[in-house]
Amino acid sequence: MSNHSNSDGQIHSGKSGVIAGFIDLLVTLSALAFASSSVLLADSLKTLLEFIAVLLAWMAMRRIEQGANHQFNYGVGKLENLSSLVTGILMLVCLLIIGGNAVMHIIEPSAISGPGVWISMAVQIVYSFVNGKFYLQNKRMAKAQASPLLASQASLFFTKAFGNVFILLSLVSSLALSDYSWSYYIDPVASLIIAASILVGALGIFSSSIFDLLDRSLEEADQITIMRELALHFDDFECLHGIRSRRSGSEAFVEIYLEFAAEKKVSEIQPVIDHLRSSLEAAIQGARVTIGLTTKTEV
Repeated sequence: MSNHSNSDGQIHSGKSGVIAGFIDLLVTLSALAFASSSVLLADSLKTLLEFIAVLLAWMAMRRIEQGANHQFNYGVGKLENLSSLVTGILMLVCLLIIGGNAVMHIIEPSAISGPGVWISMAVQIVYSFVNGKFYLQNKRMAKAQASPLLASQASLFFTKAFGNVFILLSLVSSLALSDYSWSYYIDPVASLIIAASILVGALGIFSSSIFDLLDRSLEEADQITIMRELALHFDDFECLHGIRSRRSGSEAFVEIYLEFAAEKKVSEIQPVIDHLRSSLEAAIQGARVTIGLTTKTEV
């Protein structure tokens, strides 16, 4: 029930982000059409790529929900990380576009103008709060569920909110200092700062998601946790036949094979299994525990 509620929360949050992003994209493009500003051009391209990233993440969340209750456990972990990588690639594309545009306008500086500048200023104020809210929401869910997809979304929305604030400051500064020729450089310099923030976010996504795409054994701390829980139940089973574990994406899969005395009834064994499973899943983030059992037979 809890996992289903978490999935519903992810999908609802993703859908809200898509709707908000689409409205932001339409208004930003409208502002660009009625303004002459390098930073508004960069903002429009950035907003388009961010909308694609949010849309892609929402589609991945829906796909994960469809397979969450079936046989796609391992594939779902890969899907989360692949979605994060695509988001990171889009952020790098955004970085290149903004950086190239900024360099061009540093070489040939010009003053910002047009009613679209004022439209954009209003949009930046509204969406700095909207994107900040989505950042905090996704960060909280990513921490609770150890989801790289939600973590990448939190990073993306932080970048968006950061960009909103910087663009607003850039526009206000350019208008307020328009009598000075050096103010023409405020637009492209602000764009480069935004590009730097995107680079940091993209590098963070690549460093985590590429590593998570590789199946690997559990961390030593988690392995110690498994042994500690088994030690606490040492008197409840006869023999430990093996432990298999691996991490795939944000999920950890643990298989434990225990042998019980033949005279023990299922009603005695099941509480031990249930307690061991629940303890491990609570102690190891993202764990899915399977316990196989055999009975001891007399020779």
